[in-house]
Amino acid sequence: MRSDARPVVVRQEGVLGGRPTFRGTRVQAEILFENLAGGYSLDEIADDFPTLDRDDLRAAIIEAGRLIIESAPCVPHAASTDADPPEVPRARLSR
Repeated sequence: MRSDARPVVVRQEGVLGGRPTFRGTRVQAEILFENLAGGYSLDEIADDFPTLDRDDLRAAIIEAGRLIIESAPCVPHAASTDADPPEVPRARLSR
């Protein structure tokens, strides 16, 4: 885990139109999530983008998860119906 509290993903005036990038690079943060969604591993992404540090990639994922949890909208509870998708078991996190 990272030892400092500096943000990993930042917006900088004049860099890629202010799009979120990894600090100190011109690599857009969305690259991480697009590649993960495409089935690439963290190691593959780090190998393809040598300016990115694996710890920074992990920190960005943790921060994105925190932001999703904090900003998730509250919606009314709906009664379960046959049309509801089945519940997916939670995966265990491992290190």
